[in-house]
Parts: sequence; C-alpha cells; structure tokens
Amino acid sequence: MTQENGSSLRRGGKINWREFLGSTTFIESRNLARHVGCERLFLKFEGGNPTGTQKDRIALAIVDAAKSNGATAVTAASCGNFGAALAWASRIVEIPAHIFIPQGYHVPKDRMKRIKEAGAELHFVPGQYEDAVEYSSEQAVEMDWFDANPGTEGVKQISLDAYGEIAHEIYRDIRRPPSFVFCPVGNGTTLAGIHLGFKSLMTSGKISSLPRMVATSTRRGNPIVKSFKSGSKFVQDLRRDEIKETKFNEPLTNWHAYDGQEALDALYESNGFADYASEAKMGEFSKLLRHEEGLYVLPAASSTLAVMNDLADNKVTMKGSFVAVLTGRDFE
Repeated sequence: MTQENGSSLRRGGKINWREFLGSTTFIESRNLARHVGCERLFLKFEGGNPTGTQKDRIALAIVDAAKSNGATAVTAASCGNFGAALAWASRIVEIPAHIFIPQGYHVPKDRMKRIKEAGAELHFVPGQYEDAVEYSSEQAVEMDWFDANPGTEGVKQISLDAYGEIAHEIYRDIRRPPSFVFCPVGNGTTLAGIHLGFKSLMTSGKISSLPRMVATSTRRGNPIVKSFKSGSKFVQDLRRDEIKETKFNEPLTNWHAYDGQEALDALYESNGFADYASEAKMGEFSKLLRHEEGLYVLPAASSTLAVMNDLADNKVTMKGSFVAVLTGRDFE
C-alpha cells in the first residue's frame, strides 16, 4: 500500500476503512458439512483482509483515532497477528508504531516480516502476553503514545464496533440470522463484537432473533471458556502456570482475557456455549479446509470446526445453519 493510496482513503480527514476492509469470503461448505455433522455450514474467512486476519478491521480504525487525537505514536503488545495489522495500518495513517512481543513466543515468520517491512519498531520483553500488554501500556503513558491494547478505554468500543461489521456482512449474504456462530476466542473481542452487531440488526428490525454464540479455544488455557464451563457469570483469571503456549495455540491462550466479560455476557445472552478444541483436531480441520475448500486457515482459527465436530454427536442438535468464523490465514 503506497502512501498515495493510503492518503486517497481519507475522507474529510478520516479514513473510510469500510471501503477496503471486510466483505471477506463467505461461502456455504457442503464438503465440510458432512465432516462436522451439521445441516448447513457457512464459512466466514477473515484471511482475505490485507494482512490476513480479522485484526485488520480494528487496526485501521484504532490508528486513525490515534492520529486524530494528535498522538505521536501508537503501541500495543502482540503475539504476531495484531502487531502485523497495527504496523500495516500505522504505515497507511503515517504514524509510528511500537510493537511489544513476549520473548520466546513462536511468532510466525510472515508476521515478523510484515511488521518489519511496515517500519514498526519491535520490542521484545520478558514474560507472557499479559506482561507485554502491561509494559506497552506503561510506555504509552510515559512516552505519550496512543495505547492500542485491548481493554483500553476508547479502544474497546472502536474494536467492538468494527467487529460488529462481521455480523452485518453475514446478514447481508444470507438475509437472516444463522442458528449458531462459532468464533475463536483469546481476549474475546471478536466474539463480543459480532454479538453486538447482531443485536444492532435486531434493534433495527432486520432480524427477529439472535444467533447462539459459541466460543472456541485451546485446552491449554483460556479464561472465557473455563469460566463458562464452570458455570460462572464472571470471567475468572487463570493461574499463570495453567496456560501452555505452543506455535499452534498462541492466538487463543492467555490467563487474562481483556474483553472476556463482554464475550462471556454474549454467550449467556444468546443462549450460547463454549468449548475447547484439541491441537490435533485444529490441525486436522486446517488441512481439510485447504483440501476441500482451498482456504489456507491457521490451526487456531480452525478451532471453530474442531469444536463443531466434537459436539455433533451428543451436545448439540446439529439442525439449522452454522457459521464458522475463520479468523486467520495460514501463510506458511
């Protein structure tokens, strides 16, 4: 994306990000429906966004807000996906970006390459993802940078609104609410935003019911799923030693979910549920997506189909329409 192209996206000093973000691939998959055991299966593939994940939807809106507020730079912690999206968006808006990454994380090579090529400054810090968020936020205060981390005041609403567009796109394509929407969760922002998007459609009278939201994540540690499965109405942090990061699950595993309460509320409000996927099943469905539909999807993003498959025999009556949100593209 050249600076000239980036500048042309601005309308009255603001970037109209909806002109070139979103409207991602949405298809009915009859091939995979038989594998997961549901009546009708739709795939919403967010890998078609510029850097290959749903994070692009929020990154450009966030950095545009930072620029409008006169910030000298923008910063956030990342395990790779948000960092690449934020670096890309910052280049378009022409504002410096500082990305903080936990030392020892398995950041994919393509993510690192995209961050560096966009000109963002990388900082490697000790500890886990949550430690990097804390340090990044401290630097934002000290250096007068815009804090783009999840859960930050202002950023939360921008992010929820942007992810709400996914619900509007699903409705635009099938003209009704699906029975279920399966969505991977780490911090929970994407699922919470999609739920709010469907609520806005119901408020406007376009739909008469809400889809049941389903949170999918790794067995190696996610507070949203664990809180729901324990029957808690409030998100409970995990112990630090409960989470086990691998190169497959890092987008999903954390001991604190920054927008976890909003996601948990969405599960209860929509009469949805949450469950874990094994890494073996995530890998299996990542390969099936490539073979059956030609979609290159990250294993973590394939947790939606893995959970759907596990539930088909006993916990869910698999009648109706099912949407699997595939949040990231596999470039490797």
